[in-house]
Amino acid sequence: MVSSPPRATFRIRAIGPGDREALVRFYAGLSPDSRAARFHCATGGIGSPAALYFCGPDHRHREGLVAESVDMGGGTAIIGHICLEPTDAQSAEMAIAVADAWQRHGVGRALLSGAVDWARSHDVGTLTASMLWGNAPILALVRSMGWPLSLTAADGCTVEAQVRIDGNVPNAA
Repeated sequence: MVSSPPRATFRIRAIGPGDREALVRFYAGLSPDSRAARFHCATGGIGSPAALYFCGPDHRHREGLVAESVDMGGGTAIIGHICLEPTDAQSAEMAIAVADAWQRHGVGRALLSGAVDWARSHDVGTLTASMLWGNAPILALVRSMGWPLSLTAADGCTVEAQVRIDGNVPNAA
């Protein structure tokens, strides 16, 4: 079933220390399936120590971006999060989550595009991600971006994706 688009717009911005409580609420508000897809296990969300870490990237080596909804009254809420953690000088691991009501409405694509922009501007040529084999939407999203992609089975449940972003901008998928 495809839900109708939410009645709000969204923007992508860098995460900051003031986002801790909103990020905890965001992860607590995800469905159990969405949290399991993000963390690869059953969890009720993130605690304050994880939120402190996620909200404290140096924006040079580590980055975090949030998608923030903006309703007609000007209110905001975090509806998506992507984090980028360096694995070496030219690679970073990424992890993404999008609020259930906002899935399939361009939020994941916008977050991933923002992550690629940040990575390219910081000489990161490869993004990696560990994802569940059964997470068809995220696999489709990563494939649809048009970058060279390789998938490797990590175990019976997960796949490691490696996305090369250091070449020319690909043709639209």
